[in-house]
Amino acid sequence: RGMVDFSSSSSSNNNNNNTNRNNKLEENSPVDKSGEVHVNSSIIAFPHSCFLWRPTCAKEVTLESLAIIGLYQPSLEYLFIGCDAALPPRELNKIKRDMKERGVVVDQMDVMNAMGTFNVLNGEDRRVAVALVLSA
Repeated sequence: RGMVDFSSSSSSNNNNNNTNRNNKLEENSPVDKSGEVHVNSSIIAFPHSCFLWRPTCAKEVTLESLAIIGLYQPSLEYLFIGCDAALPPRELNKIKRDMKERGVVVDQMDVMNAMGTFNVLNGEDRRVAVALVLSA
């Protein structure tokens, strides 16, 4: 089961960065020796898949940018939007209304809490997704 982890985020120290570089299979490869993939951009993660996602700030998160959520099967129970800045209230309400009609509960929180909540519910085999907005 896939887990989301930002162990090599921009806030990590130089020792971690050197360790991460030494563990890479190839210099420019995002995959390290343990098979973990390190991504430095926004993502949408599902229980068994993860996709790069274009938004780099809260105002770029829209119902349209989340269209992939409606395509995922089986349908989701929860969508967590992780962003360290608040989404525009009007757009967040629009997203929540639309997803509620599909039976999906949407909650916005900071990146670390969204990631942790996704991991816990995913570990319980819940139908959950997380959209993590990482600034460029």
